[in-house]
Amino acid sequence: MNGGSFDKAGFDAWLAADPRRKPLFDTMWRRIMGADIDQALHDYGRRRRSRKRLAAGAAACMLFLSAAYQARPAIELFLAPSHNYAAADGVIREVRLDDGTRLTLAGGAEVQVRYTRHEREVTLMRGTIFADVRRDETRVFRVEAGDGEITVLGTRFEVALKPDMVRTAVEHGTVRFGRDRWFGTPLELGADQAASLTPDGLSRDAGGPHRVARWRAEWAEYENATLGQVIADLESVSPVPIIIDGALAERRVNGRIRLTDPLRQVRNLSVVHEFKVSENGNAITLSQ
Repeated sequence: MNGGSFDKAGFDAWLAADPRRKPLFDTMWRRIMGADIDQALHDYGRRRRSRKRLAAGAAACMLFLSAAYQARPAIELFLAPSHNYAAADGVIREVRLDDGTRLTLAGGAEVQVRYTRHEREVTLMRGTIFADVRRDETRVFRVEAGDGEITVLGTRFEVALKPDMVRTAVEHGTVRFGRDRWFGTPLELGADQAASLTPDGLSRDAGGPHRVARWRAEWAEYENATLGQVIADLESVSPVPIIIDGALAERRVNGRIRLTDPLRQVRNLSVVHEFKVSENGNAITLSQ
């Protein structure tokens, strides 16, 4: 776009720079300006020959074309090479990306990374990650996880993907968290804040400051901590949510616990503190 007008020469040059762009653009164009639209414009022009109305039709076509032109970053992102990283079960893996951003993958996590001149996108395919994002004012950093999307410029935060739930917690800075980029109103989250996205909607997590990604140290020492606090730390890397009833959550815990092995640690705790563990594939429930 140049002064509000369509820069055809610039657009043609952009298409010619990569042979993959034109076929993808043509596919987008056919969806926007399909046979039904062509026929409607033809009938409209046959019935209404006035120059003003024909100009309006041309303006509408230019609007479609300009919108497609503005979609160049999305096309570039689609065509960008992707890099996949995964962490084995029970193992923490750190990945340093091209811009200096560091991703810490909890055991079992897997991500796909795409970078372009305009955007940085990480898709969380499974598990839990912690991102220490290098600030770049010219390129937004986005994490796609299930139906959720987290957008930042530079900050440190955790994202966990579970069945029917995406959860993010912020250690430093600010993030925007919500349903994917086309729907809903996102939440702004600051340091020590967290929120979850479920089929019921988007909501802030209750409680005080959140300990973010404590699993990065693998082991944690607890002294007179509540069982609820310990379970919250284990739940962040559990493949499924862990639900604990209120009275049980108030029991006190002491000792050293390996946070990167949540399911085994829950079972060990159930023996020491005499509570019941029920699993149904989508959640673990702890009860007296």
